[in-house]
Amino acid sequence: MTKRTAAESAAASIGLEDAYAVDGPEANRELYASWAETYESVFLAENDYVYHEHVAAAFCGGRDELDEPVLDVGCGTGVVGAELARLGVPVIDGIDISPEMLAKAAAKTHDGRSTYRQLLEADLTGRLDLDSGTYAGIVSAGAFTHGHLGPESVNELVRVARQGARCALGINSAHFAEVGFGDWLAERSEAGVISGLGFVVRPIYGGADPDDPDRWTRIAVFTVA
Repeated sequence: MTKRTAAESAAASIGLEDAYAVDGPEANRELYASWAETYESVFLAENDYVYHEHVAAAFCGGRDELDEPVLDVGCGTGVVGAELARLGVPVIDGIDISPEMLAKAAAKTHDGRSTYRQLLEADLTGRLDLDSGTYAGIVSAGAFTHGHLGPESVNELVRVARQGARCALGINSAHFAEVGFGDWLAERSEAGVISGLGFVVRPIYGGADPDDPDRWTRIAVFTVA
C-alpha cells in the first residue's frame, strides 16, 4: 500500500462539511486547490457518489441525439463530462472556478480523444467570458450546493444558451429550499424565459438518508425559450 504524503492525507480528510461551509469564490478556490488530487480517488469513491450519473441521465434521457456543444458548469475533475461522453454527447466544454480541478478534467479521455473540447476557469458570480447563444445544452452537478451561488447565477447560463437549449441543473435539496430556487425558476417560467420546467429528485450518494436533504438533489430540467 502506497503511503500518503502529508498533503495527500490532508486532502483526503476534506469532507461534506468543508464543502458546504465555503462562502464566496475565494474560499471555493482554496478548498478545491487542496481537494483536487484526492477528490475522485477518495471522496467520490468512499461516499458512493452517483450525482453525475443522475444529472447526465436527466439531460440525455428520452431526447434526440445532441451533436451541438454542451456546457458542463462547475465541471470539477470531469466526472459529469465523462458520463455525458459515455451517453453519446460528443462536444462538451467545461467551466469551473478551480484551475486545479480543471487540470484533472483536462486529462479525461473518451474513445481516444479528450472528453472536453475546451475548459475555462470561470466564476459564476460575474459575467462569463462566453458569447451569448453559444450552447445547445447546459448541465451542472455540484455547482449549486451551498455558499455563493444562488438562483440568480442561472441568468448567465440562460444567456450563453441558445433558444431551445436543453438544461439539467442539479441543485442540492437543502440549498434549493433555503435560497428560493423553486420560486425563482417558476417566475422565469411564467415570464417565458424558460419552458417545460420540471424537477427530478435523486440521491447524490448511494444509500442516501431520505430524511437528509443535503444528500439529495433536485435536478431542474427545462428548455431555454
